[in-house]
Amino acid sequence: ESKADANGEIPAWLRQDWYEYDKRKRVSIRANQNPFDTIVEMGPFSVGGRTRALWIDPRNEKIMLAGAISGGVWRSENGGANWKPLDEHQISMMPSCITSNPFNPDEVYYGTGEARANSADVDGNGVFYSSDGGKTFSQLASTIKKIGFNEIWDIEHSKSDSNTVYVGTNTQGLFRTSDHGTTWKNVYNGGNKLVTDVLAFPTGRVLAAMQSNQVYASNSGDSGTFSIVKFPNMPAGGTYRRIQMGNCAKFPNVAYAIFEGFDFNAKPVRFYKSSDYGNTWIEKTIPIEIGASYQSYCLMLGVSPIDSNLIVCGGVNIAYSTSGGNNWSTFNIGHTDHHSFQNLPQTNNEFIVGTDGGIFKYRWNNDNYIANLNNGYRITQFYAGAFHPSVNSSIGGAQDNGTQVVAKPFVSKSFFGGDGAYCHIGLEDGTIAYLSYQNATAMRMDNFNVNNPSSTSSISIQAFTDEGVDFINLYAMAPDDQTALFYRTNKSLYRSTDMGNSWEKMNTVIRAGIKAIGISKGLNPVVYFGGTSAQMYKIEKGITSAPGKEVNYNNYVPAAVTNDYIKGLTVHPQNPYVVFVALSNISAQPRVWKVTGLDSATNKPVWTNISGDLPPSLPVNMMAVDPRNPDQVFFAGTDFGLYYSLDSGKTWTKEYRVPNVAIHEVKMRDDGYLYLFTHGRGMWSLKLKEMNFGATRKIESKLAVSIWPNPANNYLMVKGADLLLSGDVGVKYQIIDVTGKVTLHGILQGDATANTNSQVATNPLGGMSNSINIESLRPGYYFIQLEGRGKRKTEKFIVSK
Repeated sequence: ESKADANGEIPAWLRQDWYEYDKRKRVSIRANQNPFDTIVEMGPFSVGGRTRALWIDPRNEKIMLAGAISGGVWRSENGGANWKPLDEHQISMMPSCITSNPFNPDEVYYGTGEARANSADVDGNGVFYSSDGGKTFSQLASTIKKIGFNEIWDIEHSKSDSNTVYVGTNTQGLFRTSDHGTTWKNVYNGGNKLVTDVLAFPTGRVLAAMQSNQVYASNSGDSGTFSIVKFPNMPAGGTYRRIQMGNCAKFPNVAYAIFEGFDFNAKPVRFYKSSDYGNTWIEKTIPIEIGASYQSYCLMLGVSPIDSNLIVCGGVNIAYSTSGGNNWSTFNIGHTDHHSFQNLPQTNNEFIVGTDGGIFKYRWNNDNYIANLNNGYRITQFYAGAFHPSVNSSIGGAQDNGTQVVAKPFVSKSFFGGDGAYCHIGLEDGTIAYLSYQNATAMRMDNFNVNNPSSTSSISIQAFTDEGVDFINLYAMAPDDQTALFYRTNKSLYRSTDMGNSWEKMNTVIRAGIKAIGISKGLNPVVYFGGTSAQMYKIEKGITSAPGKEVNYNNYVPAAVTNDYIKGLTVHPQNPYVVFVALSNISAQPRVWKVTGLDSATNKPVWTNISGDLPPSLPVNMMAVDPRNPDQVFFAGTDFGLYYSLDSGKTWTKEYRVPNVAIHEVKMRDDGYLYLFTHGRGMWSLKLKEMNFGATRKIESKLAVSIWPNPANNYLMVKGADLLLSGDVGVKYQIIDVTGKVTLHGILQGDATANTNSQVATNPLGGMSNSINIESLRPGYYFIQLEGRGKRKTEKFIVSK
């Protein structure tokens, strides 16, 4: 939905076009032209991520390759004790399957493209080949823009011929090369053409499993020789999906096949064994212990290389049999959702599996996994994230790896499991955080600490579930008010001004398709929301506005992009009536725009194209701007890495020190730190240089003060180091109501020298603080503005009497 073009399709092979476009454009960049002072990979360091492919060198089991589905190919030379990425700027960072030549293991091939549950939203780019044992890979020219080779389920080398390799595709059936990949022939495209698994025997016989559509076999692999494999008590069509196969290296005639159940939460429905190279099969006990495979998402089968009775199967869970499938026992898993398997060729009683949480080692007849092999395997897939207000720390929601908090580079903790989603750290003082995971689950952490999790309270309400939400559901926090949240459902935008304790629907008519929320700075900010069909709305005074007051800007969207998908809304840090729009779907039309004229006086938006020379059709998921130079310095998080512009969007440059992966969110802190949340290569922190564009704005420091209590009644207490150090000058304050009227004002001093509204009071939080008499204020929302020692701070509070 977020990537499809105007025809509802996602065109293949665009990565090839973007790669070649960037290659033609790339020039040497002088030091003073690059905006980044330092680039730091934040991590996590050892969490791992979805691993759909594994390979171990049969000559040396210390050498391993892992295919991180949206993080590229990784190599270990010490048995998985640590890992290093190979080409961080490969055309496709989507390895889905790996094989090697059994007659010459220096020849390694991997296919690309994930056809099921592609949470990175990017496709593959053919087959890649290594002639040096997996140290380096290059793209096979014969597979560039070859129909079907952008979504490869499996790649299998012939066990009888050194020149032959098979590829199972998602849409075009089974292909074979007999000349090391120079040319390819479609040897079977019957059935539904969806080949999810290929099994080759030393006899030359080959099996191809099609999802929900039989297994086909040929004794030669030649076109026209494939026929349906007959299984006893074969499940009926519409009752199974994926079929996974495997056989024993020492006894290759012994093979197994598992049939996945049809429904999302269905357990497997059949398990078979063959002793004659897959010609005839017998039913064995179904390993229901592995649970569901989520409609072809996670299904794995492996066989011991020396004992044909030792089998392992994986779905959401993992189980093994020591009796050729007569009975099953469960492993205590390293991580849920199992995708890939490899035996250790020398240590024959051990094997490794690839999961949504990376790589784990097991031993036959041992119920526990024996090693976590994710040290340095930095492939975590983040959907969204946020930064800490003062230290170089960040938080992110990761695919099946919970909410990860990075206290400092490569030092992280997982606060929750499941699929981590949108999250925020309070930008006033960093003591509050909001977290969420899949569907409508959102939580608040009141005593947030980047090093240790604290207890949480739910901030979800039944209306979220009733109205429906996205699997990874968007909500946003006001940048200058950590108590204010805006949450989207499939019908509405909800507001909370009390940290999620209560919610109010902001629209009186259904607003479906909300996918982006942008909130301006300020204590009563302007709130923008938009999404599908390029719809865009504004709420003035987002904290105090009554429901149903949104301004509809849909008639002002340029006709060329009215069918497009707004994924990012970034409000200008100095002007709440200027918004930067990022469009995440594929289109030849501009993908980033600057929208002006959103002020309440005119409300006549003007859309200005700032896409410049970004690669054509490249989806942009989010934009960020330098708050010191917000009209000149832009950053675009795209499906093909990070791009920046230093000339207001006229020209764009790719940052090659950041991996060539999908960047789902990019956010900028006031002090010049840019944070990237990638889907496949973790979080990144980039420190910007000081750049002079003439009218450069200096970011004001905030006063180190806080208010208490909130809500307040008769007195509002102000405490902090800057207040105590203010001396004779004092800290000026103004209390302003929601209409903008100054209701109280005065000067606060650390020794509490008098003014008519000020007195000394004991603060239950500790120490002495100034206290402002607010007995004259009516119940409602107010803002206190504090200024002193060259610093400022504004906070919202509630009078509740």
